Amino acid sequence: MSIETNDATIPFTAIDPALHLEYLYGPQWAAVLRIVERAAQLTAEERERMNAEAGKRMQDSMSAFTGGAEGLGGLLSSFGQPAVDPQPLRIASETAKEFGRSRNVQVAGLIAGQAVSATPSTGGELAGLLQSLGSIGTLTAVSQAVTAAVLGDLVGRGRYTQEVHDALMQPWTAAIS
Repeated sequence: MSIETNDATIPFTAIDPALHLEYLYGPQWAAVLRIVERAAQLTAEERERMNAEAGKRMQDSMSAFTGGAEGLGGLLSSFGQPAVDPQPLRIASETAKEFGRSRNVQVAGLIAGQAVSATPSTGGELAGLLQSLGSIGTLTAVSQAVTAAVLGDLVGRGRYTQEVHDALMQPWTAAIS
């Protein structure tokens, strides 16, 4: 098989496979690939740790959103207050858009999600549904990790700081290490 160009015919074997991976995941494709491959091999214990970490982070985010106050009254009292700095995922999304990496983040997240979801369920359709709902924290942690990996070479550019990068990676690294 070969590819024809205006100037010559190039044998297909002469094309570097890394170019395809870089097209999909961006220049940090090797880091993304490591996370995707590892995500497909998560143990039940690692999944539980990721779900717990994601639950904790969600609770912290809601607490920050409501200003630490309880209930609807706390939420309503936070209106009109100065906006809190956007969450790391929002900063990462803005950075991806600014540097032309939005498609890379989307593709990496999709592939990572498939890797996490590839674990077969036992016990029928209802058990499979419950298992997939229980994996939302895992999917979130893996998605954030591949987002950080895609943007890894952009740390220090704009608002995408090492702190933002580490915040995205934290649920992944806490569960895997």
